Amino acid sequence: MSLPIPAWLRRRGYSRRTKLAVAGACERTARRRADAAESESRCQIIAFPARPLAMARLALAEAAQARTSLALEA
Repeated sequence: MSLPIPAWLRRRGYSRRTKLAVAGACERTARRRADAAESESRCQIIAFPARPLAMARLALAEAAQARTSLALEA
């Protein structure tokens, strides 16, 4: 069985044996995805929460501002 080697892999400096192994793995994966049930083959998109570092930085800035205003009042 002769597998076609994808163009993106053909340009790399790997041996023919390695290229055939990678091409075979790609083909098996594609076949497995095609055979999978429709609901299982879809990727689930997970929304990321707000950036925690930006929120922490904002909270620190607000706390520093509150401390400064309290110090000025005293």
